[in-house]
Amino acid sequence: MAMSNLESIERLEALSVCSGLDRSEKSDWDLVQLMCEGDGDAFVEIVTRYETKLIAYAYRYVGTLDIAKDICQEVFLKLIAKPPRSLQNNNLGPWLFRVSHNLAIDIIRRRKFEITGEVLPEAETGHRTPLVSLSHKNDIEMLRGMIADLPEDFRQVVELRIYGEMAFKDIAETLGIPQGTALWRMHEAIKQLRSMWRKYES
Repeated sequence: MAMSNLESIERLEALSVCSGLDRSEKSDWDLVQLMCEGDGDAFVEIVTRYETKLIAYAYRYVGTLDIAKDICQEVFLKLIAKPPRSLQNNNLGPWLFRVSHNLAIDIIRRRKFEITGEVLPEAETGHRTPLVSLSHKNDIEMLRGMIADLPEDFRQVVELRIYGEMAFKDIAETLGIPQGTALWRMHEAIKQLRSMWRKYES
């Protein structure tokens, strides 16, 4: 039976700090294993790796930063309460984003949100795809509106790639599609966004 949030928090508080390990060099799977063994620093490293990305991803669905942060916290509580038994390629990202997606959809179904206009800063990346370059234009909100207008299958790939900063193999795993399909959807989405942007600038 799944642990309650209170039990999960108590378990987190009870995790001991293990010394002498460079957790930044560990794989996601190694960190999950260490966390399950009581290493609180391993959990902190997981949060460090994914918190900003998860908040940005959830924000795209709920439109409110505070609620996006709540979703992110709930994702990590679920990780503590019931960690995955296995990971593909030792990558925790697809599992975390899948849980975040499900929580966001549940909230959307229960409530009607009023968009606050609050803008979440774009995550910095080491390289820029054409879409990321577009996102650095002055009218960020217009671009976000264009992304929201994409067909759902295209929009999901774009959001995971840009806001989640996920590799295409991880996007494919998260959405349950072949990696080639994820690449094609991203390519088609960029074409559509370029077309919409040209119309907007004309």
